[in-house]
Amino acid sequence: MTTTRTVDAAGYDCGVTIHRPETEQDRHTAVLYLHGGGLLYGERDDLPRPYIDAFLAEGYTLLCLDYPLAPEVSVGVIHQAVLEGWLRLLEEEGVERYFLFGRSAGAYLALILAKSLAGQPVPQPAGVLDFYGYYDMADPFVTAPSPYYKTLPEVPRRLVERFFGGAPVTAGPKTQRFSLYIHARQQGAWKELLGGPAVEDPAWSLSPEDIRRLPPLFITASSGDEDVPFRVSKALSRQAPQAVMKPVYYLPHDFDRDTTDPEGMQVYRGCLDWMAGVEG
Repeated sequence: MTTTRTVDAAGYDCGVTIHRPETEQDRHTAVLYLHGGGLLYGERDDLPRPYIDAFLAEGYTLLCLDYPLAPEVSVGVIHQAVLEGWLRLLEEEGVERYFLFGRSAGAYLALILAKSLAGQPVPQPAGVLDFYGYYDMADPFVTAPSPYYKTLPEVPRRLVERFFGGAPVTAGPKTQRFSLYIHARQQGAWKELLGGPAVEDPAWSLSPEDIRRLPPLFITASSGDEDVPFRVSKALSRQAPQAVMKPVYYLPHDFDRDTTDPEGMQVYRGCLDWMAGVEG
């Protein structure tokens, strides 16, 4: 069963899509899904249906949450909305056991959310599913122009200025906002669009100590990632005390987007097996 509603997240009405398994299969464990898009674009319902069905078949409830986007808001506002939105869902849905799951920027948000939840008097995540994410906003790949995006037709600033200072949005279709991300990566302006120097506040990255305190991690990324360097996922997997990394080779950043390639489903099957092991 699939339902949709909104949740008040730091004063923003963020959409939530909830996919529930059949009653007889329900293992009473939730998965919070956060979409990617560089924090500049994206929508909660971008996870391909075969993967949704795989989670449901294993008895997981999948909650897909939108969040406000930059540059209309800063990265700090985004994190606060994700935290408050999830705390509300924990209470309203009666969630006691759960995993955090994100792809790309969504994985980054999931990792920082795990950090933010630590020590709070609420149920803690059983694990984090990090699909080609990142965790350090001071990394050179965030602040410098991207060699890959520099090969694409240039998106000049005048074509994206209409987004600056606009009314906040909590969902942004790729067709309307991808130009923002291309511009940011071509010009090395990603940090600026996310809020300038405040992006490098330690609160919005994981320190070595933060990484040591993370719950178990399932990490996957491609050696051919043209967007987020493969080394980022490898470094996290080596530092985290409880991490399993499932690499793929020579495929693009979001390799699971192409559901005709069996490699994507193989990774999700491996992830689901790992989740069952974590749950015991």
